[in-house]
Amino acid sequence: MTAQSTSTHGPMPLWTRLTQAPPGTSWSGIAFALRTTAASLIALYLAFLINLDSPKWAAMTVWIVAQGSRGMTLSKARYRVLGTFTGTGIAVSLTALFAQAPELLLCALAIWIGLCTGVATALRNFRAYGAVLAGYTAAIITLDAAANPSQIFDVAEARLVYILLGIGVEATLSAILAPSRPLDDVRAGLDAYIRQAAGICARAITGEAAATPALQRLFAKALALDTTAEYAASASTLARSALGHVRAAASATLAQLAAAHSLRDYLTQRDGQGDIFLVETSALLQAVANGSTNEQATIVALRGRLGAVLSFPDDRGEGGDEQLFLYDRLDALLSSLQTALARRALLARPEPPPSRLDFAFHVDWTAALHNSIRAVAAVLLASAAWIMTAAPTGSGFVTIVGVVCALFATRDDPVAAGLGFLKGTGWAFAASAICNFALMPMISGFPLLAAVVSLFMVPAGIAMRHPRTAAPAASFAIFFWDLVGPSNDVRTEAAGFFNGGMTLLAGIACGTLAFALLFPPNAQATRRRLHQAIRHDLALIGSTPGIWTSAEWFSRTADRFGRQLAAEKALTSAVMDRDMAGMLAALTIGEAAMELDRLAQTQKAAARPIRTVLRRLASADPQALARAARPAAAHLVRQARRSDSHASRALHRGGVLLQEIAREAIEQATFLKG
Repeated sequence: MTAQSTSTHGPMPLWTRLTQAPPGTSWSGIAFALRTTAASLIALYLAFLINLDSPKWAAMTVWIVAQGSRGMTLSKARYRVLGTFTGTGIAVSLTALFAQAPELLLCALAIWIGLCTGVATALRNFRAYGAVLAGYTAAIITLDAAANPSQIFDVAEARLVYILLGIGVEATLSAILAPSRPLDDVRAGLDAYIRQAAGICARAITGEAAATPALQRLFAKALALDTTAEYAASASTLARSALGHVRAAASATLAQLAAAHSLRDYLTQRDGQGDIFLVETSALLQAVANGSTNEQATIVALRGRLGAVLSFPDDRGEGGDEQLFLYDRLDALLSSLQTALARRALLARPEPPPSRLDFAFHVDWTAALHNSIRAVAAVLLASAAWIMTAAPTGSGFVTIVGVVCALFATRDDPVAAGLGFLKGTGWAFAASAICNFALMPMISGFPLLAAVVSLFMVPAGIAMRHPRTAAPAASFAIFFWDLVGPSNDVRTEAAGFFNGGMTLLAGIACGTLAFALLFPPNAQATRRRLHQAIRHDLALIGSTPGIWTSAEWFSRTADRFGRQLAAEKALTSAVMDRDMAGMLAALTIGEAAMELDRLAQTQKAAARPIRTVLRRLASADPQALARAARPAAAHLVRQARRSDSHASRALHRGGVLLQEIAREAIEQATFLKG
């Protein structure tokens, strides 16, 4: 066996071996580490040249904003600048108001950090980071100037210079050494998502049970695609103007997934696998999944044949009304696929036409309140400890507690995040001790300093590109600079170093402990709030059907899918399957209700029964909803048989949607009632 393998493949060519990255690394990770290390050293050197008091902050900023792509770096840098300016303004204002009353100053600072933490919980991506930064930047500047409030403007100005210098150097080197084509990345991501969705839909409508979990996870993946596109928009005006195409395609794909889910549920109860339309749709989906880009004509032709059957009740064949649901759901799936492919084609143009489409996202206001209260309480307790002990490093302790409570509040597992942060800082403490007391005394001049620091920073940068080590490596990279603290004219003293290092570790530990003691993570409570929010939104759709667009409803629900999946480890597989089935039912009912409302506005014959069903949806009673939907569906089907072809098609579709609402309301009554 071994001989055969060797003779088939042969030894690896020498050039291939030489060009392979070392085990556990990648060339992109090595390039990131070298580029970021160089940028931090350049920022440090420039800070030395202009004789800043704490040049380490310029180097630290480079590592804080450095990301894997130029778009992510620019997005984070933008919100870091915004957060820094906001926090600076608050720091100056609080110091001016409470300079003579330190207890009130600390209380006001705690409230500000809590407010920023709560706001961050309601935001996404680096907007949340900007809100957090506004909170702890105010703490850093205010507490740095606590001993001498008259110096607050100097401290604030220096902080702004450090941040802008670090961001400017990092952005410049990223543009020179890591040029990117953001729109191409978005195109590739959208194409992969559409193809993956088509493949899973093909498996779902052929009855493959394993397709259901994959289909559920694709709902959450739509938000990851939107995040990628948003980062690309930060680096490219072309990508920014075309963001609507990505969102429209993602929204259409979510509708396609919902239709596939409905079809799979239908086909598990009835034998429709031999139907010619189902077979052709499955083949079409598989062709898209395999990379075919010429399927629009096939979709149009297939939808035309389906429309002809659906428009004339007497021509539906042997299945009669039993086939109505199957054909309508197939048409809905194909319509969504057609929209997604059309948007993909527009995005593929050299200069896509501008497009704008808004998404909506889930906000957990209870979690925001908890995070705010925790941050306020932790900062107040840390402040009380400082006042009672009069520790000379107390201001740093309060600052780091505030940083940890704000920074990790939005994580799925803040305790684990805090422990990872503590681990990386511990390694930074050990490495900086070696650097400060074993290596630094033997060197002089910036070139040797750069060489010594690079020995530590390049491996840290490589580790930042691996998901398992990214968080500890990031904290190592940031706090190594903080603890080494290179300066023009001051050599690190042992007492100050160890006091500062122990204060830093104690602050991180106490901040992490706050997550474990004050409103600790509770997957069951989060799950209940998610489900309550879904039921609340369904009732709103019933009372005010035009409250959201379809894209907003799909994106909000997809966001909740992602949050539900994040709690998966704390739940049994049976509970997860039941919850996901209920959430899919809610998605289907909400989509159907919005479409029925549009139908009621154009078809007077359908208005009254549809309004009755929507009122039942607003009452949040699934049994009453099903009892109202069934006769309404029968009424619309009867009206369709007496109408012309165009009205018949619309009324038949309304009947199918009402049947779907009734079916989902009965099957998922427990979830929908709560």
